[in-house]
Amino acid sequence: MSIDTAERYRRALETRDVELALSAFAPDAVVRSPLTSRVRFTGHAELRPLLEVAYSHLRDVRFHTDTGDEATRVVVYTARIGGEEIEEAAVLKLGEDGLIAEVTLFVRPLPGLVALMDAFGPDIARRNGRTFAARLLAVAAKPLLAMVRSGDKRAVPLAGPRR
Repeated sequence: MSIDTAERYRRALETRDVELALSAFAPDAVVRSPLTSRVRFTGHAELRPLLEVAYSHLRDVRFHTDTGDEATRVVVYTARIGGEEIEEAAVLKLGEDGLIAEVTLFVRPLPGLVALMDAFGPDIARRNGRTFAARLLAVAAKPLLAMVRSGDKRAVPLAGPRR
């Protein structure tokens, strides 16, 4: 049963099918943000706008790992968000009914994570009726994204092996 659920989760992201994705989640499922432990989404009513935003921004989704057992699956994919590549691992905790009860998301590299924050944050806030927060998030993330991109290109390579 868990493999079927993980397959629905994967297929939903690849095809941007929100209804298919929701069919893989328990009605009271929890999704934990890759950005902070302070944000989580609970239940289909909160998951729907999150999925709609995610599916509107993620491109070139390619799953490369799906492993685990009947209680826990880990799926990993690469994608693009804006001009940045990301790799996301999702730890899927499954309930006795085989549906996803909890997801914890992990995203790398840092420029991709910040691009995700820049794209998702304002859209999710807007869909939740928080227009001021959406404007604030849109403005606040831009300098951070610029710093991270610059650091990734210029500073981080200085710590790596000489080539």
